[in-house]
Amino acid sequence: MSLPPVPPKAKEKAKAIARRAAWLVPVLAAAGLGLSWAAAALRVEAELDRAEAELSARRFEEARGRLSRLSARFPDRADIAFALGASEAGLGRVDAALDAWARVPEDSGLSPRAALERARLALEHGRLSAAEQSLALLVDRRDAIGEEAIRLVQQLLLFSGRSDALPESFRRQWPTALRDGPAAAAGLLRSHWLAETQALPIDAVSEAIDRSHREAPDDDRVWLGLADLSRRAGRLDEADRWLDRCEARRPDDPDVARARLEWALAADRPGSAAEALARIPADRLDPAGVCSIRARLAALRGDADAERAALERLVALRPGDAASWARLGDLAAQAGLAGLRDRCRARKAEIDRLTDDYTRLMGEVAAGGRPPARALARLAEALGRRFEAIGWWTLLALDDRGDPEARQALDRLDDSPAPPAADPGRSLAELIPEAIPSASSPEPAGTTGPVPIFRDDAEAAGLHFVYDNDQSPSRRLPETMGGGLALLDFDGDGWLDVYCVQGGRFPGGSPGPGGGDRLFRNRGDGTFEDASESSGIASFPRGFGHGVAVGDIDNDGHPDLFVTRWRSYALYRNRGDGTFEDRTEAAGLGGDRGWPTSAAFADLDNDGDLDLYVCQYLRWDPDRDPPCPDPDRPGRFMYCVPRRFEAEPDRVFRNDGGVFVDVTESAGIVDRDGRGLGVVAADVNADGRIDLFVANDMTADLLFLNRGSFRFEESGELAGVASNAAGGYQAGMGVCCGDLDGDARPELLVTNFYGESTSLYRNVGGGQFSYASLDAGLAAPTRFVLGFGVALLDANLDGLLDLAQANGHVNDFRPGTPYAMPAQLFLGRGNGRFVEVTDRAGDGWSVDRVARGLATGDLNNDGLPDILILAQAGPLAFLRNLGPGGNPSDAGTGRFLTLRLEGTRSNRDGVGAVVVVTADGRTQTLCRVGGGSFLSANDGRLLVGLGAGADLTAVAVEVRWPSGQVDRFENLSPNASYRLVEGSPTARPLEGGPRPPGPPPE
Repeated sequence: MSLPPVPPKAKEKAKAIARRAAWLVPVLAAAGLGLSWAAAALRVEAELDRAEAELSARRFEEARGRLSRLSARFPDRADIAFALGASEAGLGRVDAALDAWARVPEDSGLSPRAALERARLALEHGRLSAAEQSLALLVDRRDAIGEEAIRLVQQLLLFSGRSDALPESFRRQWPTALRDGPAAAAGLLRSHWLAETQALPIDAVSEAIDRSHREAPDDDRVWLGLADLSRRAGRLDEADRWLDRCEARRPDDPDVARARLEWALAADRPGSAAEALARIPADRLDPAGVCSIRARLAALRGDADAERAALERLVALRPGDAASWARLGDLAAQAGLAGLRDRCRARKAEIDRLTDDYTRLMGEVAAGGRPPARALARLAEALGRRFEAIGWWTLLALDDRGDPEARQALDRLDDSPAPPAADPGRSLAELIPEAIPSASSPEPAGTTGPVPIFRDDAEAAGLHFVYDNDQSPSRRLPETMGGGLALLDFDGDGWLDVYCVQGGRFPGGSPGPGGGDRLFRNRGDGTFEDASESSGIASFPRGFGHGVAVGDIDNDGHPDLFVTRWRSYALYRNRGDGTFEDRTEAAGLGGDRGWPTSAAFADLDNDGDLDLYVCQYLRWDPDRDPPCPDPDRPGRFMYCVPRRFEAEPDRVFRNDGGVFVDVTESAGIVDRDGRGLGVVAADVNADGRIDLFVANDMTADLLFLNRGSFRFEESGELAGVASNAAGGYQAGMGVCCGDLDGDARPELLVTNFYGESTSLYRNVGGGQFSYASLDAGLAAPTRFVLGFGVALLDANLDGLLDLAQANGHVNDFRPGTPYAMPAQLFLGRGNGRFVEVTDRAGDGWSVDRVARGLATGDLNNDGLPDILILAQAGPLAFLRNLGPGGNPSDAGTGRFLTLRLEGTRSNRDGVGAVVVVTADGRTQTLCRVGGGSFLSANDGRLLVGLGAGADLTAVAVEVRWPSGQVDRFENLSPNASYRLVEGSPTARPLEGGPRPPGPPPE
């Protein structure tokens, strides 16, 4: 901690007093008044000089004793109080130092410096309220102290949960940055952009706030920061408790009311929102901000017309607001307003592209050198980022005062009308009277089904596997992307086996015994044995593996394997006798295949056999592409940003009698800049043809709608699934698909990068989707993880789909950002909403992993879906589902059906089939999808939770096969496993699983 020196002006003042006192000595003596007063003044100044020398020598205890005595005699002396504060600070007596500096009179010349030192020390030690009081005296100054105060204000805003005010603080710094030169000005413009668009650095902020809370547990501005962190992480009950404490301390504080409003909107509490609005002055928001609140409240009420009207006004004020255009397009899609929908989504797509370009150029600003100011200025203006546009045009004009484009742009922007100011003295509630909820607007209940408990049984079960990613100091990019696994019944005994893809020594894969991919056979007693040798898997050529897909490519009833590796594919055909043969070359899949990642089997031309879609990542050459330096750690490297490298287009193959023919171009699969990482195949628009949804890294996600005859049309932007609502593209990883709201239409989900949240796209019909992560309760709890593998499952068998997600960063940026991360479990609430229960679902969920692959399936045939997670350089996790309370036989556990589809006219796996299950008066719709998750393959059976209703005596199942055949199966028994064969009138017991009561069917 650096100590503030006594300012030179104070020292000069003290010497002047001494000089005046020396001049007075003879006068006083001649007058007979004695020398006592003058001598005392001289002694005071001498004591101050000694204290100053002791401070300089860091003899703080001596200085403090001397200054304390002086302060007791002269409590109003600014120079004594200032020096005393310095001595207390040197001794680590924080509160005493703050008190001393607070005693410096405001009309003293030392007051600004004392306030600055007080704010700096208070911030350093978590006294945010004290820092706020001091900084309020300084922020309007236009000198070096004022500039430093603004920087401290930015820290205060960040740590007290008021980061929404950061952009204004950067705007206040603009004159100073401009005076300091082009580099400083460009850096400030980038900081302003980051403050408005990028996710809060939650881990660094959380660490700072936790430290502040330890030092100042009673500081209510620290409480406000904790409330903000809790809300952003989705811990709304915790945020509510912190806000209660803040409101008790400052019931009329506008910042607390604003935090309560944000909480109420996140928690669906219209009553609390209305109360908060009454405590927020109207001039705290500009007209666009008022429109935004209006729209959000209308959404809370379910008033689509009012929401649309508010959003239309909002985009007129903020034409570059991507989220508002996205929501307008969603509302139009839900209302069937095709023209408005297409206009809004076209504008949103344009903003996405502009934002992507702006983000890329801002990366050049961060790298230093001469910024591309002209391109940035044009983009900022096109995006409606007025302050930044003026800034970039100003830099151009200063660089070349004759630049006509810059002059015209500045004139144009200066002439643009300022938004009207709100009437003083009014509250936001007066501006938004419709916010007051009616008596018929109940607060929503937050009920969920019982929480299942999981236990990591990998060690006990014999599932011993570690994915070796061969991490190197140079951080070769493929090291951080691999790690897939698959669940399949390779030997036909009715029990799921486990296949794990291995990396090993890059680029060739693991050498020697024990290396390479592993196949574990399920013994049916809760344990597994390594069948890699006996199955023939261990003898096949190896490579640096990434992912695996499962599909019966020849309709012989035995699941086959497709493995993606660095620069190669591998196809292993299941012979049906417990062994595999390598069919890669014979199937036309040999040769150099670049960098493949995830893959999906699906019957894309509906000819009765499975075709193949393969995601391809990017062109990276280990011999030619240099490593990327870590800018924060000299001499070390980081994994390069994917956009630095050219993308590899995805490939699609038609199955022609076991030979896979590349038909990518003729199929219309256009993927020029995709960097594909995840794919799921399902009929998303209910036209009877299987479509493809592809997650891409840092570019638009793709939705290929199947138009028949093996032709596809890319429709991601028009369908509303190319990017998130906020604008710009995401780093998509894993994908999954399923009906979350009971309308028989499958939703799409994709995991994304740290700070981006998992995206949920609600299916509104006709191949149209609306972004629903926020409404679903996923945006906050998934924002500050980096998601990879993901799956939908009914973990508690209550008849509602739940969500499991594996997480882990790609770069180790600790402590600022976590590297290993826990997986997450969300329980479905119905209507497409989720509640996170990770911390209540067992110890296996609290383990930090650098996770990649995730697969789900019922490994012990007890009706409860289990979860496997494959991490890099860490053990395979087998999270066995023990049911609610940790007891699978508990009476509160829901009932289930396990269904294995067997196509005859359709593909044998039944991929593309739609299954409708009716039980106890409730209907569920399930899809047999291809692909999904990240680099991994789930159980191909359908595990259906039926709930714990009393009337679950018989279940009806309808299967709509890809061929068009519709089969109905009546009076199926719950808690049983069935094999449903296309065209057969009878459901047959399934090998290995619980058998239905009664004699077996003939």
